[in-house]
Amino acid sequence: MNFSLLAFSDVIGDIENYFANFETAADTCRTVMLWLAIALVIAFIAVKVALYLTAPKPAQGQETADGRQKIANRAGLIVALAYAVAAIVAFSAFYFTDVSNDEDYLVPITFYPLLVFAVVAIAGAIAVAFKPLKAVKAVAAGLAGAAFVAALVCLIVYYSTGDASEWNGIEITAGDSAVLYVSAAVLTATMIAVAFITDRTKGFDTRAITFAAICIALSFALSYIRLLRMPFGGSITFASLLPLMLYCYMFGCKKGLVAGLIYGVLQAIQDPWLLHPAQFALDYIVAFMAIALTGCLRNVKALNGKMRTKFTLGAMIAGATRFVSHFFSGVFAFGAGGLSAAEDYGIPALTNPYLYSLVYQTMYIIPEMIIVIVVGVLLLSSGNLRRQIERYGNFEKTAVSVPSESIPAAESSQN
Repeated sequence: MNFSLLAFSDVIGDIENYFANFETAADTCRTVMLWLAIALVIAFIAVKVALYLTAPKPAQGQETADGRQKIANRAGLIVALAYAVAAIVAFSAFYFTDVSNDEDYLVPITFYPLLVFAVVAIAGAIAVAFKPLKAVKAVAAGLAGAAFVAALVCLIVYYSTGDASEWNGIEITAGDSAVLYVSAAVLTATMIAVAFITDRTKGFDTRAITFAAICIALSFALSYIRLLRMPFGGSITFASLLPLMLYCYMFGCKKGLVAGLIYGVLQAIQDPWLLHPAQFALDYIVAFMAIALTGCLRNVKALNGKMRTKFTLGAMIAGATRFVSHFFSGVFAFGAGGLSAAEDYGIPALTNPYLYSLVYQTMYIIPEMIIVIVVGVLLLSSGNLRRQIERYGNFEKTAVSVPSESIPAAESSQN
């Protein structure tokens, strides 16, 4: 795909193509999974509406309407998890099929170390969930840390060979490299500081690990369903970040940083654009760790009882931070792309890397965040979902709920 995505007609054509694309095995799988996801969502909504309309009056020995809704929610979660697992397995299999048929490619020195880290992190999470012992947690964290460092070393080796610049036709100067490193470090330090200031919860427990696995799996599966794919990375998806954002809201920024890091590595495996170690950090690690900031306002007392407002404002902060991360990468790693864009469309201003990156990131990040926030607010309009979030999330016990949009105090105190 070339840079013709800047043409509006081509954007529309690209979106249409994703609804009926059967060119490769992966494209066929994406089309089928997209329509399956739409069908499952419609079926779930239809069941919920039918249960609401046919709800019997509570009577002795008779299940209440709320109980039937809970069963429907549980069944919906099981179906969603089954869909996520099926999608990940199917897309992985078809991806390797396309690679073997020379219809796609991977760089072994970067792909397999990142894959090992993802597998080690997920396996460690499962081990901790079944054996929540300090020794198990220490071993799991140590192995995951070692795998992540090894992956970074391999990325640095790959970059130092010059293959990244040669294969992608982009050279990064020493000055640009320094800015990339500094911006990645500053954004990371800022997010960590915000996480520790706004989130006083303790480390991972079995519940937090279980929900993390569920939400990461759902987000990763949905990320394959792209409505628009940009030429140099980035896409508009089927609200793929929503499960991860809800997790960050439920369990806080500190746990969200870890979940975002793992999700970012999975994104690097799925759609790698690796030109520079700091560019890798900005586009995959920092950008998706930024999603953790969705939960930065969840314990603000002035917004108690306004879950949708907290989620919306937190999501906007997370989206803005992600935008900044991609913006720096776009300016100092991909800025040369503005030259071809300016020539193709007769817009000399795009030769300015700052304007080019601003336009490029705006084209997909803002629509993506609008979709996520709108769908999230619609879901949070359900009082039952809000009660479940209050019940299972790790919220401060001092938080007070307002009856209009939250859970009764007696139920809230359980957490």
